Amino acid sequence: MKTLETKPGCIQRALEVLGDKWTPLIIRDLSSNPATFSALEASLTGISPRTLSQRIDMLESEKIIKKECYCERPPRFEYVLTEKGKDLQKVLSQMASWGAKYPV
Repeated sequence: MKTLETKPGCIQRALEVLGDKWTPLIIRDLSSNPATFSALEASLTGISPRTLSQRIDMLESEKIIKKECYCERPPRFEYVLTEKGKDLQKVLSQMASWGAKYPV
């Protein structure tokens, strides 16, 4: 059996970013187009505004997404994936393929 050839802690580091219920879904929703907070909230049925705000803040601090102003008065923002986020989206795509291959 082939083993994962990684430095110690690499999988743990990825799980620190992706290891909750909502973060992968936020990245999924931003993979095709930028989205506003309200658009993300509407697409993620069941997420509380506080949880969404916390996840967005974490993804911004990790430089996976960035906030861009699209209207100055009143200030309006949308969120987009950075290059780092696009790389992570590729990982999620592989996870989705695995999930499709081995459904519950």
